[in-house]
Amino acid sequence: MTGSVYGSTAKKSGLVANIERYALNDGLGVRTTVFLKGCPLRCRWCCNPETQNNKKELMFFEDNCIACGACMESCPYGALKTAPAGDRNICSNCADRESPFPCVEQCFAGCRKISGEEMTAGNVTALVKRDMNFYLKSGGGVTISGGEPLAQPEFLEALLQSLKESWINTAIETCGSGKAETIERIAPYTDMVFFDIKCMDDMKHQQWTGSGNKLILDRFLLMAEMSRKYSFDLIARTPIIPGFNDSEEEIRAIGEFIKSAGASAVAGYELLPYHKLGRGKYKALGRRYPLENLTPPSDLLMERLYAAAGSTGVEMCRF
Repeated sequence: MTGSVYGSTAKKSGLVANIERYALNDGLGVRTTVFLKGCPLRCRWCCNPETQNNKKELMFFEDNCIACGACMESCPYGALKTAPAGDRNICSNCADRESPFPCVEQCFAGCRKISGEEMTAGNVTALVKRDMNFYLKSGGGVTISGGEPLAQPEFLEALLQSLKESWINTAIETCGSGKAETIERIAPYTDMVFFDIKCMDDMKHQQWTGSGNKLILDRFLLMAEMSRKYSFDLIARTPIIPGFNDSEEEIRAIGEFIKSAGASAVAGYELLPYHKLGRGKYKALGRRYPLENLTPPSDLLMERLYAAAGSTGVEMCRF
């Protein structure tokens, strides 16, 4: 290891969107999930839109607003002249101002929040260690998600290293959009990797996520190679999005690709049904939710897709 929790490693800083305690679906046992800011993809179904941009953003939860007017009086930039929701074109530049987001400090109701806090690896480690007893009793730990954790490579490596020095089980959730060097550097400090494979068709991937998938598929094979070298669990995941990848043919194709990485390299394959839990965040960011009329897949369809994936010989799992 190149640093210490009390040395250079702990001082590396990154932009954290949120830290969620007592998470049960982001790996084994009771976990704390650390959401990092920044992602090169723009998936239409993204349930964490506040993590996409790599800078601080204002979120306004209108239903919690008591219309006290304190925020409107506090803004010197003209964003809140007519309504608390504000002019998003002005608000979007507030992170770069000398005194950013003064309206948040004056919001008594807590309906105005900032997505993005500069934290060091040492800060995060100290915070998550408060739940060490839960990790030890349940076999849990810390999962680093996003956004795309690989988009903050130095901070990701420092944070994983800091956590391992504190004997905390680590996992990351990634879409694979990062440099090969980053994957090679973080692999020694990772106990589990959840890797999204959304579809096999490059053009369709481009249309639905804003980016092709050739690099992502290459990075999955590299991650499989690293899992063999460092003995961490690699879990492939596919979010099932109606109209995009909810066919048995598509899922079988992904299953065959995963199988090609080698049974010894991939611990399991999980299918995640589409949901709308992040819809309110789009409104809070002043953005339109792209899939407003989309219906989640039925339980029956999910079982058929699980069977299709399993028919390729890959090990299926559910977290």
